[in-house]
Amino acid sequence: MIEGKILRYYREKKGYTQEQLSKGICSVSHLSKIERGITEYSGEITTILSKQLGIDIQDEVRNYKSFEEKLEEWKNAIVMLDTENMKVKKAALDANQLTDIPDFQVHYSLLLARHYLVHYEMEKCHKLMKKIKKLDINLSPYESNLYKHVQGIYYFSIGSYKNSIEVLKKIDSSYTSQEYYYHLAISYHAVHDNTLAYYYAQKALRYFQETLSFTRILDTETLIILQLNAQSQFSLKETGQYYYKLIQSAKKIQSVDRLIKLYYNLGEELFRRKHYEEAKEYLEEGLTLMNEENFLFLTMLDLYINICYKGNLKSKECLLSDAKRGLHHAKQGKDKRYLYFKLHLFLLNEKEDSYYEYVEDEVIPHFIELGNEGLIQHFEVRLFRYYIKTNQNEKAWALAKKKMLAEISYNELD
Repeated sequence: MIEGKILRYYREKKGYTQEQLSKGICSVSHLSKIERGITEYSGEITTILSKQLGIDIQDEVRNYKSFEEKLEEWKNAIVMLDTENMKVKKAALDANQLTDIPDFQVHYSLLLARHYLVHYEMEKCHKLMKKIKKLDINLSPYESNLYKHVQGIYYFSIGSYKNSIEVLKKIDSSYTSQEYYYHLAISYHAVHDNTLAYYYAQKALRYFQETLSFTRILDTETLIILQLNAQSQFSLKETGQYYYKLIQSAKKIQSVDRLIKLYYNLGEELFRRKHYEEAKEYLEEGLTLMNEENFLFLTMLDLYINICYKGNLKSKECLLSDAKRGLHHAKQGKDKRYLYFKLHLFLLNEKEDSYYEYVEDEVIPHFIELGNEGLIQHFEVRLFRYYIKTNQNEKAWALAKKKMLAEISYNELD
C-alpha cells in the first residue's frame, strides 16, 4: 500500500520509532503491518498518523503517483536524448522530497547515471553505479535489467566494447526498453562485427519507429549506412545520397549533435576512400558547429588532423598547432585521448622512433586495459611493420608469436 510506504519514509526521515509514532493511535505491530502493506486499515488511522508526521497523506499519495509519472517522463527524455527536456524533468524530480524513498531510490539513481552518460560525465556515472551495487537490497527484474543497460552504455563510453556486449546480452526479454538493441548495435560496430551490428540496428530501428522516436530513427539509420558500407561498399554516389538525406533530416529537426556526428561519419568514410579534400570539408563543417567543451571535439579534431596530414592539405606548422591544441585540451580535461595528439606530434616532428616507443609503452597497454581489440590490432600491425623495417626481429617475432597463439584454427581437431 502506498500510504504505508509514505508513512514509513517520513517516520524514518523525522527520526521517529514505530513506538513513538503509534503511541495513543494504534499498536506498534499494527503500524508495522500498515508500513509493510500487509493489513487492512482505516483512512482515519492513516490521517491521524500523517498529522503526527506533519504531512497530508492524500497530498503525499498524489505526489507519489506524480513522482512515478515524472520518472517515466525523464526516462523518455533520456531515450530521446532530449538534453533540454532532461534538465527540466530532473529539476522537477530533485525538488521532490520523495527522491530518497526506497521505492524510487534505485530507479532514480540509474536514470541519473544515464543522465550523466548523456553528458559524458563518466566519473560521476562510475561512482554512482558502484554506490548502487553496494546497496543491500534486491533489485526488481526491471531495475536489474536497467542496471545492466546503464552498465553496458558506460562500458561502451569508455571504449570497453567487449564488456559492453557481454553485459547487454544478459538483459532478458522482460525488459521493455528495447532501446538497448541500439547500444548492442554500436558495440558490435565498434568491434567490427558488422553482421550483428546490422541485425541489432534493424531491431532498434523497428522499436524507434513503433515509438515514433524520430531523432533515434535518425541515429539508427546513420548506424545502418556504416554497416552497409562495411559489408559491401556502396558507390560513393549512393553513399553521398544516403548521407545527404540524413543531413537534411538532422537540419530539419535542428539537431546539432546529430549533424556533427553525420559530418564526422561521412568525413571518415571519405577519408577511408582517400577523398581527402571532401573529407576535410565535412570535418570543418562539424568543427564549426561545436566548441572545445563538446565531448566530440577531440575525436573530430583527431580525424581532421589525420585527413589533412594524409592528404597534405595543411602546412606542418598549422597541423602542429592543431595537435598542440588537442593535447592541451585533453590534458586539461584529464582525457585519455591525449594519447592521439602525442602521436600526432611525434609524427609531425618526424620522430619515428619516439612514435613507436610511445605506441609500445603507452598506447597499446591503454587499449589492452580497455579491451578495445580493434585499436589493439591497428597499433600492433603498425608496430610489427616498424620492427621489421628497423631490423628488430626478436620483437617482431614475439609480437607475431603472440598473435598466432591467440588465433583459432577451425581445421584443428584436438
